[in-house]
Amino acid sequence: MAQTILELRNVNSFYGESQILFDLNLQVPEAGSVCILGRNGVGKSTTMKSIMGLLNPKNRSRVTGSIQYKGKELVGAPSYQVARTGIAYVPQGRHIFPTLTTKENLLIAERRGEGGQQEWTIERIYDLFPSLKARENFKGGRLSGGEQQMLTVARGLMQNPRVLLLDEITEGLAPIVVDELGEIINRLRENNVTILLAEQNVNFALAVSSQCYIMEKGSIVYHGSTKDTPKEVFAQYLGL
Repeated sequence: MAQTILELRNVNSFYGESQILFDLNLQVPEAGSVCILGRNGVGKSTTMKSIMGLLNPKNRSRVTGSIQYKGKELVGAPSYQVARTGIAYVPQGRHIFPTLTTKENLLIAERRGEGGQQEWTIERIYDLFPSLKARENFKGGRLSGGEQQMLTVARGLMQNPRVLLLDEITEGLAPIVVDELGEIINRLRENNVTILLAEQNVNFALAVSSQCYIMEKGSIVYHGSTKDTPKEVFAQYLGL
């Protein structure tokens, strides 16, 4: 059985006086792929931001409970420190640099991983994302929505992470691009990249994950294997 690399225990998250997450418990096994499913506004993105240390007093937000990466406590750590531990975050909304070229967007994120390893070089990125190689001299703002989304995932990999957090990466994309992203994530799984993704696109999430958590109103209401989850569960919580 794979060892747990990322674990959330009784996590509560607040924006000001509003509580968004309630006693959240979640485990991500090393080299595994786990998805968080739920309707819009249930707390999926807040979970990702809580892990990354983006909820802090400066933003009038806070997190209580425990978030551990390889046994090291992350709650209270600044986001830059969390990123240095080996976790890369691909946020909702892409956030590329529109005036930089594709290659410059990648190189600006380049960093060695834990122990100084550099498994993901720009050459290896281009092998995984041939469309980005073809557009390497295009400004980010000239890329299509799908290409921009692939660039954000590729940029996350340039940090040579052990864990990749993907937040709603299929939002607003054509089905053919979603299929391509699915193939890329499955290739990452074959390369032992640990993945935690938050998604509203249930079919996509289930196709690239081995475990799923379903959220409702800031709490986990179901956890199970993606293969063994009864259809009735998706109907009950997601209206499918």
